[in-house]
Amino acid sequence: MSFDTLAPIYRSMERLTAGRKLQKARTEFLDMIPVPRCILTVGEGHGPFLLECCRRFPEASIICVDASKAMMAQAQQALKESGVNAARVQWVHADVFTWEPPVASFDLIVTHFFLDCFTEEQIRTLVPRIARAADRDASWLLADFQVPQGFWRRLRTRLILAVLYLFFGIMTRVSARKLTAPDPFLQRAGWRLQRRAEYEWGLLKSDWWVADRRVREP
Repeated sequence: MSFDTLAPIYRSMERLTAGRKLQKARTEFLDMIPVPRCILTVGEGHGPFLLECCRRFPEASIICVDASKAMMAQAQQALKESGVNAARVQWVHADVFTWEPPVASFDLIVTHFFLDCFTEEQIRTLVPRIARAADRDASWLLADFQVPQGFWRRLRTRLILAVLYLFFGIMTRVSARKLTAPDPFLQRAGWRLQRRAEYEWGLLKSDWWVADRRVREP
């Protein structure tokens, strides 16, 4: 899987097809979560959420992990163009399946529009790996697509997702061919859904998960 080919046009492509909708989902709970000290963002892409994070949490240290060098360069350029001090951002170009995150080091984990790229088996492996990086009071922000209830909304969503998976399968070779909800894997890894917002007739969601001490602590 590689987003390098799409990186130069990804920002424009998102604006053209979705406007500000995806960014609204990414930033929905930034005013509600506890102010983070250490942030891990995985699969950040071209940097819209990272930029907002830098603006809102000027004291936080941030590690940004992405498998695409070209996408990472886009994110770095976005921070530079906005005049944001990026000195406290550590950039990690790595495959998240092989990168070993520092254990219990982050009070905010972010995986926006990232887990939808993977199969059920990959998500089963990936979620616990990322979860190990969280401290016991951490939050996890996750914006993504979902399949809503209701016949017409479900039909509309399935048609949109079929087009998206076909396009990204050809252009980036994403592993997934269908959407897998990560909720049960997050719950098993010791997380509890705090809040959820939905948009676009249920096509998009924004989640705020919190570490569940009853599960995560011995």
